[in-house]
Amino acid sequence: MGASCKIVFYDWPYSPFCMKVRAILDYKQLTYESVNPLRARGTLRRRGTGKVPAVEIDGIFITDSTDIALALDQRFPEPPLLPTDSRERGLVHAIEEWADESLYFIGLYYRWFEAEGRKPIAGVFGNTFKGKVAYRFYLRRILNQLRSQGTSRKSPAHVQRDLERNLEAMERLLAPGPYVLGDKPYLCDFALWGQLNYLNRTPAGRAAIARRDAIRDYVQRLA
Repeated sequence: MGASCKIVFYDWPYSPFCMKVRAILDYKQLTYESVNPLRARGTLRRRGTGKVPAVEIDGIFITDSTDIALALDQRFPEPPLLPTDSRERGLVHAIEEWADESLYFIGLYYRWFEAEGRKPIAGVFGNTFKGKVAYRFYLRRILNQLRSQGTSRKSPAHVQRDLERNLEAMERLLAPGPYVLGDKPYLCDFALWGQLNYLNRTPAGRAAIARRDAIRDYVQRLA
């Protein structure tokens, strides 16, 4: 089914939500065309929310990483992203929501607000005039997000405590492992992996993950 279906993935490789969708596409062994969203902003604005990730499946345009994941699972059910047990399905959705909301803002803080984490970002956008303008636009937008949501109004020590509490909770979820609900990864695992992989690219996040063997091994396993 995957071979005869055209999938276009609007993929910003630095986004934890794009990492999540990309991992799902690869897990399901689907062939897809990857498009840089900076070169397709007009298409994204006309056909969706203007944001990534976005996926086009045989002309059907889908945005939001959760909607994309569920659409892919419906069209390509093997291997499944959701367990058959009703309670476990509820846990998958609750943990995915936790990853996509709570962990996301901690990752944003350490990538865009914290000085060491922010250093490499400008280079990603490049040294052209357009790249510099795009960097300033996204920096201002994300810093406003962090302030409105509240994370950047906390002290650095408070955010560090939040990070450690979340990682400790994750360690508990991974016992006995190897994945959250046993021997198969589900949607919540891909959501957690996207956020952990994003955190792992920041100095503070990488140091915190390195101290926790179960989480470090989990990130490598899903990679």
